[in-house]
Amino acid sequence: MDKIRILITEDEPIIAADLEDRLTDAGYEVLDCLASGEETLEFLNTSVPDIMIMDVRLEGELDGIETVQKIKEQYNIPTIFLTSNTDSETFNRAKQTNPHAFIGKPFRGKDLQHSIELAVSNFSSKETNISTVETGEETNSYLLKDRIFIKEKKGLIRLFFKDILWIEADGYYCKMNTLEKSYLVTMTLKKLMESNALPDWLIRIHRSYLVNVEHIERVGDLSVFINRQKVPVGNSYKNNLKNYLKML
Repeated sequence: MDKIRILITEDEPIIAADLEDRLTDAGYEVLDCLASGEETLEFLNTSVPDIMIMDVRLEGELDGIETVQKIKEQYNIPTIFLTSNTDSETFNRAKQTNPHAFIGKPFRGKDLQHSIELAVSNFSSKETNISTVETGEETNSYLLKDRIFIKEKKGLIRLFFKDILWIEADGYYCKMNTLEKSYLVTMTLKKLMESNALPDWLIRIHRSYLVNVEHIERVGDLSVFINRQKVPVGNSYKNNLKNYLKML
């Protein structure tokens, strides 16, 4: 499990420092605080964050909106615009970049956290075609194409699919098991599989289990072993498992 990494682009040092302190206290990792769009574009050549918080007014020739437009040509990153500008022209320009959330200045801690969750939720909906707003379902998780963000305590944490050993259905929940611990996600196994977010190597071997085939240690007639744990194999899924293992 890794902390969610956030990049801040804000040209007012006091606001940037406040943002960094609040995000760090909430359990996020702040990669850097930059003052210009040019610095941000250069930074992305070496490291790509999970989320960007971008002020509209910046140092340099590029403002925040122009910077995001350039970033979207190469990257697909959940973006939150931070601004004290509430005029229609600024809002409409920003809206054309399809940001995932807005937060106004001054802001409260709850505003910041809600904006992060909204940005991740909106980004997840676009990537997986699952919208919790449309379905009316409450969730503690947001799926992306290679990871899942899970609500825990006062913030979000990031879990890459490659780190999941197996997933177990638990009623209306899914239990995602890793080497370190298990995470309970408020989503049915059926809904998880319908998301089209899961990689091919997380395969179904039982009506209640998905396994990461890269972590299988031993295969028996009725089960597989992962991290010395026995995971059952359903009769109707045996051929699917065998065929996949043959391709490895």
